[in-house]
Amino acid sequence: MQNINELVDYIEKEDELNIKEFLFKLLSKWYWFALFGFLGLCAGFIMAKRTPATFEMSSSVLINDESKSMGLDKLFDGFNLGSKTNVENHILMLQSYTLNLEALKNIGLNVSWFKKGMLKDAGLYKNHPFHIMLDKKTDNLTDVKLNITPMSKTSYLLTVNDIYFKNGEKHKVEFEEVGKFYETFSNEYFDFIILPNEDFKGEKEDNYYFIINNLDKLTKAFQKKLDVSLANKKADGIILKMTETIPERGVDYMNELIGSYLRYGLNEKNRTSANTVRFIDAQLEGITDSLKTAGEQFSNFRSERGIVDLSQEATFVVERLKELEIEKQQSIRKIEYFKNLHDYMGDVEQMQLMASPSVVGIVDAGLNAQVVKLSELYTKRSSLSLSVKEINPAYQVLNEEITSTLKSLEENIKNLHNNAEVELTNLNSQLSTIELELAGLPQTEQELINIKRSFDLNNELYTFLLQKRAEAAITMASNVPDAHILDPARIETVEQKGPKTTFNLLIGLILGLAIPFMVIVLSDYFNDTIQSKEELEKTCKLPFMAEIAHNHYPQELPVMQNPRSAIAETFRSLRINLNYMTQESGAKVVAVHSMVPGEGKTFISLNLASIIAMDNKKVLLVGCDLRKPRLHNLFNSHNDSGLSTYLNNNNTFSEIIRGTEQSNLYYINSGPIPPNPSELIGNGNFSAFINEAKEQFDYIILDNAPVTLVTDGLLTGKYSDINLMVLRQKYSHKKQTEYIKQLAERDTLSNIGIVLNDTVYEGYGKRYGSYSYRYGYGDGYYDENLPSKWKKKLFKRLKA
Repeated sequence: MQNINELVDYIEKEDELNIKEFLFKLLSKWYWFALFGFLGLCAGFIMAKRTPATFEMSSSVLINDESKSMGLDKLFDGFNLGSKTNVENHILMLQSYTLNLEALKNIGLNVSWFKKGMLKDAGLYKNHPFHIMLDKKTDNLTDVKLNITPMSKTSYLLTVNDIYFKNGEKHKVEFEEVGKFYETFSNEYFDFIILPNEDFKGEKEDNYYFIINNLDKLTKAFQKKLDVSLANKKADGIILKMTETIPERGVDYMNELIGSYLRYGLNEKNRTSANTVRFIDAQLEGITDSLKTAGEQFSNFRSERGIVDLSQEATFVVERLKELEIEKQQSIRKIEYFKNLHDYMGDVEQMQLMASPSVVGIVDAGLNAQVVKLSELYTKRSSLSLSVKEINPAYQVLNEEITSTLKSLEENIKNLHNNAEVELTNLNSQLSTIELELAGLPQTEQELINIKRSFDLNNELYTFLLQKRAEAAITMASNVPDAHILDPARIETVEQKGPKTTFNLLIGLILGLAIPFMVIVLSDYFNDTIQSKEELEKTCKLPFMAEIAHNHYPQELPVMQNPRSAIAETFRSLRINLNYMTQESGAKVVAVHSMVPGEGKTFISLNLASIIAMDNKKVLLVGCDLRKPRLHNLFNSHNDSGLSTYLNNNNTFSEIIRGTEQSNLYYINSGPIPPNPSELIGNGNFSAFINEAKEQFDYIILDNAPVTLVTDGLLTGKYSDINLMVLRQKYSHKKQTEYIKQLAERDTLSNIGIVLNDTVYEGYGKRYGSYSYRYGYGDGYYDENLPSKWKKKLFKRLKA
């Protein structure tokens, strides 16, 4: 149990260290966060200034529970013009393309004006300096910017340099032409007249341009900006909201849209009554002439024959004929109406022109309800088609309802038509019987009865139609819209919604800080180089000998020129740890290896030899890199003799040893590059070389070739008491530690230690360089004599 608790504590400490390490890494790049945070704030500020201001306007409409038609649906049977409203239908009408397009046309948004600005162009509405009269017969290019520059009080310069799309293809339009005010400007692209305002002074300025709008696109854009919704679930109210860059234009548009919506609703309510009036007027035109002719014939016959009145028997026959004739005409009208209704019930346009069944004397409540319902369904589908596609579920449900209504209506019409035919047959039979009785009367009375029959029939029909026309006209006059405006859109209630400067600045700051954060995170994720001692200790369990600080000096041997520097202290730490690596007495051989070139093995070898020599130890530095020798350049000597000439038996040991300015420090160059370095090292003479060196020196430092490229270092490493593997911070890859572990596990090299070279810790924690070196002693402990730089001087002055 105790072991488990210790393991949990260890994991928690590891996580804490990882978080701290990541935070220190972020804080070390504070200047990038400061820079990009400032740039983000600037971008947010510019965006706020370039973004046009947006305003929100609103309006509310209250829907009546049912149409206010003075109860005429109860006063006059059969009309049934009033019906309960559906709030969703009203929302659909307000969102429809047709009404939105009508509203845009009514407020004159065929042309949009703009005034150029430094950061953004301002839209103008009703306060632009010019007006455009478009030729309705000509199709002008739309969505093209036309720059206008007045030349004088009578002329202007029109400049166009823009693109437009036609049949899906991109075209360029570019021209510069002079036009005259009050005269038609016409070319292959445009045809219009520009009228200046009354206060136009003819000053030359090019701050204005206008665009002829594509009303189809503009309508869709305004539809997207318009929000129509229920006030709440319990109230039959509608709230309209929209955001617009020009508040006056938004207010006018919203009020005009509501006006178009109310007019549309009222026109739809009056449509049935208007159709009835139109139908009756057409019938009255023919009946009036027939009634006039019949009246004249009746009067002339009575005056010519001297007959004042009919006999009692004749009067009885006339009354019976009159009643039957009226009933027969009504039956005929019903049959004709049923035929027309059956033919037109599938035609939306013809159904909208059909008169009410009650006009022809049909008082069947079921038929009247079906006709009104079908008309309403057609109207609803027409409105819905402007907003949704035919595959929309609501549209499909509506079609199914129309189909069902048509089916039941057709069945009802068939039954009523058959009944009317039977009724007409019976009436004809009764008329035949009365006509036989009429034949028994005197000839003069028969003629008078026939004339009077025609007059009475037309008179009754005329009176009936006049009554129905009056009823329809009263219905139209008494109809009111199904809704009324509760709160119109007003400038006083407009609220500015954007741009949100604070929000833009915050977003800019966040995005600005996110850029260096993501760069650091991604670079850290994809970076597989060694970053710290802690990483090495986690991946490799071999002894860690020392961290060698970054060399800020121009010299290759800073420990000798600057013995009290921080980098010299890191080499002293390495020297001490070497003593712990082997407790054997006598001379010690230390081989310095690297995996790849550029990791600093020669730099480590040179300064390690120098720092050991300072401890009164006699040190020999040997250049064992026979392929790319570099040691002779560091000491400004010739490479004509060295280790390679000794191994070839061309020189003795004493002939290749060279001294340095530092006491106790000697070196042997690599010598001329041989054709076979590996074979030369392995010929047996190198063992004798090491033995002779041990007799004369306390430490022999071997500067070897990279072990992953050639085997030279592995051969010399077998003669070493200690093998130092040099890795470089932010240069050496983590996978290289796997190769080092393999060397240790296979016993290819013995007594391996790790040295991390060129370490720099920025920001918080351990730091090397021009700021401070923290090894527990505090700032300013070491005597640094670093080269002065202009940045440091400037920093010191600013700090002062």
